[in-house]
Amino acid sequence: MSVQKSKITTDAGIGRKPKRSELQKKLTQIPISFRKNYGLLKNPEFWQMMPLLLACRMRARGLEGEKPKIFVGTHHKAMTTYFKAVLKLLAFGLNARFEDISKDAPQPKTRVFLSTHSRTPWSEIGPYRGIHIMRDPRDMIVSSYHYHLWTNELWAHVPDESGQTYQEKLQAVDKTEGLFMTIRHFIFFSRETLENWDLDDPDILEVSYDDLMGDKRDELYSEIFSFLGLKKKEHELGVRLMRLFEAGKRSKVSATKTNERAHIRSGRSGQWKDELEPAHLAYIEQELGHVLDKFGYARSSVTGSKDAV
Repeated sequence: MSVQKSKITTDAGIGRKPKRSELQKKLTQIPISFRKNYGLLKNPEFWQMMPLLLACRMRARGLEGEKPKIFVGTHHKAMTTYFKAVLKLLAFGLNARFEDISKDAPQPKTRVFLSTHSRTPWSEIGPYRGIHIMRDPRDMIVSSYHYHLWTNELWAHVPDESGQTYQEKLQAVDKTEGLFMTIRHFIFFSRETLENWDLDDPDILEVSYDDLMGDKRDELYSEIFSFLGLKKKEHELGVRLMRLFEAGKRSKVSATKTNERAHIRSGRSGQWKDELEPAHLAYIEQELGHVLDKFGYARSSVTGSKDAV
């Protein structure tokens, strides 16, 4: 059955991106990195893991041969920064090249990569084993709204034809309209990707954000690295990195505390039930109901006016 979809555009500007030097880019990341990793160096688990990390790297140097690429595919506000931290250190331990990509194929010599929007052209990269992280789109929308109010990411500071940036627009309206803006932005950039996602790819393990935040996450960590083909010490390294970079262990911000200007807000599932209004939910189900169904997220069973969209 075909799905009726509206043509939707984003409120983000499409003009010339502001220029930033490499130094400026790094400086904008310092406050975020500090908030994200404040507790890491004080965590004894970090230092206890160093011998294992170095042992894995030394062992990897003696292993030759072609290996499948391994990756994690995420979406905006679906543990992207978490997995970037894990994969960078994992790649170091595997003596492998790491790459963070948006929509292009990784470089031929890259073995470990993060696909930040899960748009990688899989047919172009050769043998692979990967993990796809999926979160309820409604929670991604809510989390994105709060994040976009203050983010330093360049795209949010690109002016439109009137000279106004996405962030300026978002800050100029009330929360109701701001959430509608975020919904439109999500639909524009993510709907097609999610519609076309192959849930039956045998080389990609579907992993729920909810499960990664749940009480049985240690079992899931083990399953993830077994699926990626890691064994013995390398498998242990992957699991320990997942534990190490859990939000509550590395950040100044409590995993249960909401902070409007924190990169890591409350990670609990179902936030959308408290923040989205009936009109937001009706609009989401009109445009993304089939995506919710595809990934197993229950619809909200609400009706509301869509006049504000």
